Amino acid sequence: MTSPAGVEPPNERIEEEPKATFMEHLEELRKRIFRGLIYIMLGWTIGFAITGYVYDFLAGPLLATKPEGAKFVFTHATEPFFLKFKLALVIGLILAMPLLMRELWGFLSPGLTKQEKRAVKLIAPFSLLLFFSGVALGYYILPAAFNFFLSYLNDYPDAQLFQNPGQYVMFVVKMMFAFGLGFQMPVVLMFLAHIGVATPETMWKYWRQAIVGIMLLGALLTPSGDAFSMLAIALPMVFLYFLSIALVARITKKKRQQALRMEAKRT
Repeated sequence: MTSPAGVEPPNERIEEEPKATFMEHLEELRKRIFRGLIYIMLGWTIGFAITGYVYDFLAGPLLATKPEGAKFVFTHATEPFFLKFKLALVIGLILAMPLLMRELWGFLSPGLTKQEKRAVKLIAPFSLLLFFSGVALGYYILPAAFNFFLSYLNDYPDAQLFQNPGQYVMFVVKMMFAFGLGFQMPVVLMFLAHIGVATPETMWKYWRQAIVGIMLLGALLTPSGDAFSMLAIALPMVFLYFLSIALVARITKKKRQQALRMEAKRT
């Protein structure tokens, strides 16, 4: 079908948009990094003011399960300050994360198509929900994990638990982060489906190999590397894998329908 002379079909019209130069991109990146550092410093400052409350929250799982006579013990004069320093930094990063994501999105979004922007806006809330669900589960299973670990203390009648607070807090933070990271698997699979790498047929075919891979990933993510923690993170990930098959099937169905419509228009 041809169009009248001098009239360009709407689907062939090209909109010229001014493109930023390489140096302009670098300047924008510099400004956004600078603002990001300011956000982190502000969050860090707030973190220093609330570390006591956060420490009590993180110490809860061990305090609820510790044997009689067990204590938190600092072994060096500088450790109380550096624990507050590191914990405040973690809090600051968490508080600044929404603003940091806003800066990242502002830098990347001009280079994305409308379809890609729509996909990110749909997936981002789902990704946050999965991450915080994983973090919550990681905190929830900690008392059971410490009960498991401390049960072996009975094998040493003369031993007494004197826990270093810094090591304990960093262990809890890493454990919660590992669970949050592991729960991102559906988002990764949905992205692979979007670019045509993952299909529901392939995921069903290789589900046994996927479970083995999830078990290995669980062992790598858990900071302690023990079987209890590995199973605690791997079992929910196995459930999320099979849930992801349904999500991938939906994405694949839409992509195939779009391909059929495009093919019909060409013919």
